[in-house]
Order: sequence, then structure tokens, then C-alpha cells
Amino acid sequence: MRIAIIGTYTPRQCGIATFTHDLYHALPVEQQQHHAVIAISDGTEASFPEEVCFVVERNEKQQYIQAAAYINEHFDVCVIQHEYGIFAGDAGNYILTLTEKLQIPVVSNLHTVLEKPNAMELETLKLLCDSSQAVTVMTAKAVSLLQSVFHVPAVKIHCIPHGVPIFDYHQQDAKARLGLVGKNVMLSFGFLGRNKGIETAIEAVEQVQDPNFVYLVLGSTHPNVLREEGDVYRDFLHHKIEEKGLHDRVQLINTFASESLLIEYLTACDIYVTPYPNENQISSGTLSFAIGAGAAVLSTPYWYAKDLLANERGLLFDFNDSQALAGHINMLLDDPLALAKYRRNAAAYGRLTSWPNVGRSYYELLKQSAIKTIAINKSVNQNVANLFPANSSRLSS
Repeated sequence: MRIAIIGTYTPRQCGIATFTHDLYHALPVEQQQHHAVIAISDGTEASFPEEVCFVVERNEKQQYIQAAAYINEHFDVCVIQHEYGIFAGDAGNYILTLTEKLQIPVVSNLHTVLEKPNAMELETLKLLCDSSQAVTVMTAKAVSLLQSVFHVPAVKIHCIPHGVPIFDYHQQDAKARLGLVGKNVMLSFGFLGRNKGIETAIEAVEQVQDPNFVYLVLGSTHPNVLREEGDVYRDFLHHKIEEKGLHDRVQLINTFASESLLIEYLTACDIYVTPYPNENQISSGTLSFAIGAGAAVLSTPYWYAKDLLANERGLLFDFNDSQALAGHINMLLDDPLALAKYRRNAAAYGRLTSWPNVGRSYYELLKQSAIKTIAINKSVNQNVANLFPANSSRLSS
């Protein structure tokens, strides 16, 4: 079975590109199989790795049609990473130009499912789901929205968790390499932007009592934000840190976090925080990775966090509530048993969602979709042959 994966791809710096890369490398490869990536490009990538066999310029509609022809010729099944913004057209509907030309089964992995989509967002996702043999999402909330808002049949929806790297959990070694020995470390990572709520976490640090506590914010400003407004948000955070006299307790590490660097910081941290200010976020690679690393996770109650942190895998605090966040931090640092419990629960779940396990889940679903489509096509051809015996030899050839 040859699998084509459509999505943005490294070296593009975005969450979907990272996910596509990790999924490609996690898919099992049987004898003489050749999986590959169809990369959606915005022109910022200087070059792509060798697994990228076809590049679609985001705004060139004809290239979506050409990609479909290429996929039909070389692959048995196609998996699409869907996020409205990575495709051109109204609500990203250029992807439908591709799917309507595909003659092989499609599985669509949805990174965003909106509770209140506009008319074009609703139509685009409904049509994509209609053309898909199966649809995958990462949380129970997304399953519910697909059924109630987009009216996707339950039998078509599959919940597969976000994959995470494999961690060795050698925390003290990681702290030593990063110069954090003796520190109780809280971490946030990811692209900086106004929708991350880092200012709430900085305000909470002011109320943390532990003298050995440090808060690290790892990540560069999102490339799109940088193009539109520069480093305005980072400058705002720097000003807040200086204003509150927290320069020795809060560090903004302005670098794109490669996977190896990210694993190092996540392994070293004790507490991880996502203080996002908005509820309607249906997935978060950063939160998934933190769980996988076995951090004690604190988060605002956006949709993905409420699902992922159930069963005592983490603690929630209200949006923009720095006092509640500080209370959680102080409780965990004052109670090593509580801290250990949340870390242990997170790590146990993280092992289940490691990329090798998640890759196998996707592979089995893709295989089932391909087998089901072949069976349907054979059945249709047989029915036609029964109705028109004179054409049966041509249909079976």
C-alpha cells in the first residue's frame, strides 16, 4: 500500500508541517512500499526533503489538479492534513479541486473543527468529509462537533490522538545540559503570538513563592505574525517582565525549537503551562508533547485541554486568571507527591500516544479504507456485469 500525505512540510515552520513530517516517519513501511509527501508551499521553503515527491504552490489552482493526477498514478490511498489556512481559495476550498479529481480513497485528518463556522467554512469542510472514506480528529469534542455542526456520519469519524516523540525521562541530565540544576522549571513553547496568553503566566510568576522557580518561554515569533507586525508581542512581554522585576525568573528564548531542542527542554521541565485565552482550540501539539514528556501540565480550559487533561493528567485554571495559575504552581511545588502524581499520569498516557503507536493506528485505518474501496469497486463492477453481460469482459480487464 502506497500512501500519499498532503500537507505543509518541513522546512516550513508551522505546526501542520511538523505533524506531517512526524506522521510520514511514523507510518510503517512494508516491502516495496513507497510513501511520500505532497507539500503545499507558500514559497518560503528553499527546498524540501527527498520524501516530498510533488509540490503544490498554494495559490495555483491548476497545480491542485495536476497533483491529483500524479497521486492517482502513483498511490493507493491519500491522507490530507486539513487546516483552512494552508490551502488557497474561499475557506481553503482549493483542496476540493484536488479531492474531486482523486480516484483513490481519501482519509482527512482535521486539525480545526469550528463550533460556529461561516457559510464557506461549513460548506468546505462538509464537502471534504463527503469525499473522504474516513475522517480523523484528535478529541471527543471534535467528534461531537463533526456530528452536530457538520452532520458527518458517526461511522465515518475516527478519533486518533496527536502523536508525541519518545522521551527518556532523564530529567536531571537534561537540567544539567541546560544549566538548570537546582531549578524548578515551568515551560511554555511554540510560536509566539497574541493568542498564546503568555502575559497571564508572567503575571502568575510574580505570585510564586519558591525562590528556585524559573519560567522559560521557548519559541520564535510566528512567521506570519513577524511579517505583519514584527516582534510587537515579544516586546510587550519583555516590557512586562522588566516592569514587574522578573528578569531573573522569566526567560524568553527567541529560537525556533527543533525537535531535539524541544525534547531537551520538555525533559528538563517540571511544570508545563498553556495559558491560551480562547476556548475554541480543538488541537495543540505543544500540549500533547508536554503530556508525552511527563510534565505536570497546567492549562486554561480550551476544548483540547479539557479532553487531554481528564483523568488527573493535569490541572485547569480559568482564562486570564493569573491568581488561579499561581495557586496551582505553588501547590505543586509545595507538595512533591502531587507533582509526582500528575507527572506520572501524564507520562503513562504519553507512552500510549508515542508516534510509533499513532503511526500504526493511522496505517491500519488507511489500509482498511483502501480495502473497503477496492471491495466496493468490485461489487459495483460485478453488478454492472450482471446487468450488461456483453460488457463483463471489458469491466474485469
